Amino acid sequence: MTGASGLLGRHLVAALRERGDELVDVADADVVFHLAAQTTVPAAREDPVGTFEANVALAWRVLSAAPRAVFASSDQVYGPRPPVVPIPETAPLDPDGPYAASKAAADLIARSLDGVVVARLVNLYGPGDRHETRLVPGTIAALRAGRAPVIRGTGEEARDLLYVEDAAAALLALADAGEAGEAYNVGTGAVTRVRDVVQTLIDVSGVDVEPEILGLTPPGEGGARSVDTTRIRAATGWAPATTLDEGLRRTWHAPPS
Repeated sequence: MTGASGLLGRHLVAALRERGDELVDVADADVVFHLAAQTTVPAAREDPVGTFEANVALAWRVLSAAPRAVFASSDQVYGPRPPVVPIPETAPLDPDGPYAASKAAADLIARSLDGVVVARLVNLYGPGDRHETRLVPGTIAALRAGRAPVIRGTGEEARDLLYVEDAAAALLALADAGEAGEAYNVGTGAVTRVRDVVQTLIDVSGVDVEPEILGLTPPGEGGARSVDTTRIRAATGWAPATTLDEGLRRTWHAPPS
């Protein structure tokens, strides 16, 4: 596995150990999970060349050497203006910005290689996320400090959010039953407004604050987006097991990592 120290990687390692799988070096693995990447949009804008190296060149090196692999792609490969929502895997790749473009390039490379299954993941959240530029950990950090959470856009932007343990289970299911050369959306299929996510966390925390709404939606983050998960459900039987309310509660109450 690559990216074992990240949010998804740590939960995937735990899931693998729980079911008794042996974790070995990538060179000796029967199945490789390639999760390592530069994962934040702002950092990608600041360093597009470094993002290319981390997200495209590294993917080529790892995946081309693996006998079988599951590659963690992103729903951002579809771009900010998908033709239909929920987005099916047949939608064209139309990335916007260095991060999405790098993931789309790696997605294409992965599907061209023998033995690689592609998982197009939606926004993940859960215990242990240290990236406070993201919605859930940023809101939690503000609330723990007694500050008002900041919503960069209008709050009407809506996303498909998936609890990280469910994402780890999806990758295991794709490793076992996914078809090489195919891409599978991994999400809930539902959309939730940013303001509703923030309000749920405020309610869970018990902190008496109102969010600060800036109304300045960053490029590529407007509108509503979710993915169609028919393909992964049919191929593997996987489905999310955690509601958004429950996932947010678990994330809030989890001990600091």
